Amino acid sequence: MSDQKIPGPQTLADWLAYISKTHPAEIEMGLGRIRQVFNLMGLVECAGLAQPKQIVVVSGTNGKGSTIALIEAGLLSMGLAVGTYTSPHIQNYNERVKINAKPVSDDKLIAAFSHVEQARNDTLLTYFEFGTLAAFDILFSAELDVLVLEIGLGGRLDAVNIIDADLSIITSVDLDHTDWLGTSLEVIGNEKAGILRPNGQAILGENLPASVYQYAKEIACQSLLINEDFSRSDQNIVLSSHIEKLNFSGFPVIRLPDNNILLALQALQSLSENLAVNCLQGEQTSFCYPALLKCFSNLVIPGRLEEIKSAKFSSTQRVFLDVGHNPHAARYLVTFLAQFKKKGGVINAVYSSLADKDVVALSEILSPVFDTWFLAPLADERALDITALETAVGKHAKNMLSFLSLNEALNAALTARLDQSSPQSPSVTLVFGSFYVIEAAKAYFEGL
Repeated sequence: MSDQKIPGPQTLADWLAYISKTHPAEIEMGLGRIRQVFNLMGLVECAGLAQPKQIVVVSGTNGKGSTIALIEAGLLSMGLAVGTYTSPHIQNYNERVKINAKPVSDDKLIAAFSHVEQARNDTLLTYFEFGTLAAFDILFSAELDVLVLEIGLGGRLDAVNIIDADLSIITSVDLDHTDWLGTSLEVIGNEKAGILRPNGQAILGENLPASVYQYAKEIACQSLLINEDFSRSDQNIVLSSHIEKLNFSGFPVIRLPDNNILLALQALQSLSENLAVNCLQGEQTSFCYPALLKCFSNLVIPGRLEEIKSAKFSSTQRVFLDVGHNPHAARYLVTFLAQFKKKGGVINAVYSSLADKDVVALSEILSPVFDTWFLAPLADERALDITALETAVGKHAKNMLSFLSLNEALNAALTARLDQSSPQSPSVTLVFGSFYVIEAAKAYFEGL
């Protein structure tokens, strides 16, 4: 009888279904499992090679993805090779692993998953750990100048934190994932600060809890602080170099918080110095602020106040998609929508949420801005059911309507009260709540 093997997963979809079942829990914090398999895969040797020349890790409650997208775009504009690992994805898993801003192929992911599977033996890995190791397998073997890694949850015990980065960035700290990270800002800050390294280099965002600064001081991590070491004053920007403060004029025109933009600019300045790359003009720096201004201003980041254009929209209709899902994100959305509120336009929300989010606090912040909430359940086992969603939003909403699906909610929102719109006061529809909401919305708009 032949010794024929039973075939394992073949397609990327097969692999994703398989790795979602390799661990009984969706989340299990700790670095022991992933470090063991990382060592067995031989990635220790790969990580010690000259490539990538610089490794960056980014943690924070909000702003990680947009900060990484800005850094990625800036590095590419400098002519550098850059790889990124981010999560979650919006439409395709391949979005999580990119080389020079292009998602890697199914074949690369399948080969990497196979390598992880061969190395792990009986070690149980969560979906995120399995995917993180596969990303490392791809990215550490690519010829990169800079590798940028997003922390998935927290920092100290996140799978990505087995890597010692050259530069650590903490964007923000607010209450989220409290079941895993703690119920106070100081405790959560301590978890986020776990990505810092002794005598390392860090860039820290605004309004962080004292625990972050205290830990950085304890381990002698050289930290650049927003509004102290780098800042914005109207249209003037100050960044820090190794030896002096640098002044620039102009600020990128982009729908993102100043915090994220400034963090990315300072990161690019620091990385350019660390890499000591000659720019195209022959000067001894690759950091060219006017070029970065243009690069940033032309950048569209999926799901970050991304504007959807369609010939089927009226001339007075504007639609934005945003992955914001917690009170911290809601506060920024209020500042963005205020410009439309002042003009008297109709502002509607299409919204849904996962069960572990503080929907009551979010709706309290945003309800004064919205004319009507259009609610629908998500097609995910972690989703908040429609009754609980109605109860939470209804504590503060003036008007709300419920639907069986996001497609129905979108249909209704896009046809609601357009007679009150004008070029001076456009109708605005904000579709937001999670990556799952944006995934469904993009599928809907692609079908228009």
